[in-house]
Amino acid sequence: MPDSGLVLADDRLASMMDIPVTLTVVLGEKTIQLGKLYALSRGSVVEVDKKVGELVDIYVNKRLVARGEVQLTDEGRLAVSLSEIASANIG
Repeated sequence: MPDSGLVLADDRLASMMDIPVTLTVVLGEKTIQLGKLYALSRGSVVEVDKKVGELVDIYVNKRLVARGEVQLTDEGRLAVSLSEIASANIG
């Protein structure tokens, strides 16, 4: 006879799998003056604090959950390969 407590926990977990969350990948940050922001136009380049090859931060609902490496898919889209899962050492 299966443990009914385990079945309930599995059912609750399964019911949460369709809840939408917001995934954000931060490629880098830059602080600039409002005047410089206003002066940006098409083709302007804004340098951020990350370098090519550095891990980027991955957030779910504004909470840091992992770090990963930016990759390019065969279709020319950006993707992120997870390298570190959040722990007490991240953030």
